[in-house]
Amino acid sequence: MTGSPSYSRPLILLHWLVFLAAALAVAAIEIKGFFPKGTPERAQLGMLHESLGIIVLALMTLRLMVRALGRIPPPASSYWVEMSVHAMHAALYVLMLAMPILGLMALGWSGKPVPLFGTSWTLPMAIDMPLGRNLKQIHEFGANLVFIAVGLHAAAALWHQFVLKDGLMQRMRPGR
Repeated sequence: MTGSPSYSRPLILLHWLVFLAAALAVAAIEIKGFFPKGTPERAQLGMLHESLGIIVLALMTLRLMVRALGRIPPPASSYWVEMSVHAMHAALYVLMLAMPILGLMALGWSGKPVPLFGTSWTLPMAIDMPLGRNLKQIHEFGANLVFIAVGLHAAAALWHQFVLKDGLMQRMRPGR
């Protein structure tokens, strides 16, 4: 399958930009935990996480539009395998859109400003602290679902690359 059609360059670029922004958002929130509450470093890492979440939301929205308007390579395997691939991609898209939206809603209903790389604004929501806390918990639980989905996605890609050796990973390779 080495000559299989690849995704469009914009989709490949958006795939890897979403991955990079999401990975940096996760790194920021994980590193934040090493700093005591109230320290400037902890606050900066929290704002970085939130800013990157907004970037993920913008990139995912753009990615959906590009995908809807562009071409997708034809299926590379059997019907049932393709159905599982579509289900996993749908789960990833939903999660990668839902996570930043839940984060924004948690901030808004908690009365916290939404930061974006040094600027901030307040969402037009009535403050509802219990709802804000619940949304934050759902956001944190959703992170676990993202880790599982991304892990399965990466494992499937590695399976194709090193076990099946069918060249499927070439479809999403940058610089192709």
